Amino acid sequence: MDLEKLGKLSREELLDVIEKLGQQYEISIDDMGEIKSIDFRTIVESAYDIIFVINKDMRIQYTNNAWKETLSSRDSTPGRLYTDYLQEIELERGNFVVESVLKKGQIFRNEILKIYENGKPYYFMTNFSPIKTKSGEIIALIGIMRNYTEQYLMQKKLKENAKILEEKVQEQIRQAEELRNLRDLNDEIIKNAPIGMFMIDPSGVVINENPSLSRIMMREPNTLVGVNIIKYSGFIESGFTAMFEEVLLTKKTVKAREVRYMPLSGVAEIVVNATFDPILSRSGVVERVLVMIEDVTEQVQTRQRASRTEKMSALGLLASGVASELKSHINKMVMDLNFVDSNVEEHSPAEEYVDSLKKELERIKTISEQLLALSVIDERDKEVCDLNKIVTNHPIDVITNRLSSEGYNVVINLPEEGPQILASPNQVQQILIQLLENAEDAVDPGGKIEISVDSVVTENDFYAVLTVSDNGMGIPEENIEKIFQPFFTTKGKHGTGLGMMIVANIVNNLGGTIGVKTAPGEGTSFRMVFPQKR
Repeated sequence: MDLEKLGKLSREELLDVIEKLGQQYEISIDDMGEIKSIDFRTIVESAYDIIFVINKDMRIQYTNNAWKETLSSRDSTPGRLYTDYLQEIELERGNFVVESVLKKGQIFRNEILKIYENGKPYYFMTNFSPIKTKSGEIIALIGIMRNYTEQYLMQKKLKENAKILEEKVQEQIRQAEELRNLRDLNDEIIKNAPIGMFMIDPSGVVINENPSLSRIMMREPNTLVGVNIIKYSGFIESGFTAMFEEVLLTKKTVKAREVRYMPLSGVAEIVVNATFDPILSRSGVVERVLVMIEDVTEQVQTRQRASRTEKMSALGLLASGVASELKSHINKMVMDLNFVDSNVEEHSPAEEYVDSLKKELERIKTISEQLLALSVIDERDKEVCDLNKIVTNHPIDVITNRLSSEGYNVVINLPEEGPQILASPNQVQQILIQLLENAEDAVDPGGKIEISVDSVVTENDFYAVLTVSDNGMGIPEENIEKIFQPFFTTKGKHGTGLGMMIVANIVNNLGGTIGVKTAPGEGTSFRMVFPQKR
């Protein structure tokens, strides 16, 4: 084996050679170039690793050339104590290793040793073992140190990077978990939100909806998904399509308050507050639009009813005062007119004028009585009323019997158990009297007039429903919005224009609602809904 091959020996191979050499100091080389005998120093001086020997007196006996090249700042002169070569930070570990090897024969393999050279840290892979005589006596320590700084720093950097990567992965996992929890929370909030929510894609197709929306829109759940809602006429007429397009254009939130909207179900018009929120992608493009619908129908109706009640209360107070003041004068005029009539000769020209005056006084008397009905009834005058009994008892039964006798087809539909409401019986009777008079005017004898009583149960409450309908001429579309206005009448001089206004006022005062369904030539139906008294 030549010197070039020796220089390429690994640490493990060099240790093996040294152990085999033992106390042999001379090896010769034959003519073929094979080693027969060579000075031991030649081997260790050619090694890449630092090799040194410490004798039993704790003094450095030998250092090879690699020591001088690597640890140039540390004196390599033999005979000095090994502690002279160590810095203070290295002493504790150095003393432990040297004493363990020289006194106990302990072997240290592949330990990482940190040494400072010229103020910089170096890392060495070290092996320390005892040198023994043939009899087993420890005479010295041999140390082999390979410069491991580059690999060590690389491994350290890899570990640091691995730790950083692990921390980032854990952070990503944590963020993903938080995002998942947040998404679950958002889904739960949306699912249980009292307001309706649905998502629309940029083309106007509904992607999803929450349960509250179907309740507000009075239809089955998830029936809106897949519908191009922006093309629906009710959506357009309410201005929602324009709001949606504005969100796509401006990428900003658009709101509208107390908008009247007819849902796809077509059950009933509702009043809503609407908010359109854009959902943007990372590139700033509107990916979806979140629509939030708050049903404020009841609040608006309550406010309108309160305002109407306040106005009607003031009007009723004024009207009832005027009517009360006129009542005695009207009665005196009727008495005087009856006296005149009894003293007018038969077939006298004055007889016709007396009859005309009677009719006008009767009209004035009717208007006065109707004005008195505008006053708000005191809560103390209300009682529990059975709608079945009101429909079948006096004076309503008198009217229905008369109509039947005159050829009208009167139909009365009543449940087995009549729903009860808190009201003044006289006012409920007045509602029926007015609606039956209107029905009589709308149909000819032989026509149908129907009274129906029913109970309706919702998620939150119980309601009583009173319906009066006919199959007469119907109400022209242009007049539907006017029928509850004061002094609007289609009966000419025979009508006061106060009847339906009084009906609506009584219904509102009782906490109910009134609706009309009509079409020219198909008849009219008035449906009143009252809270039940249970």
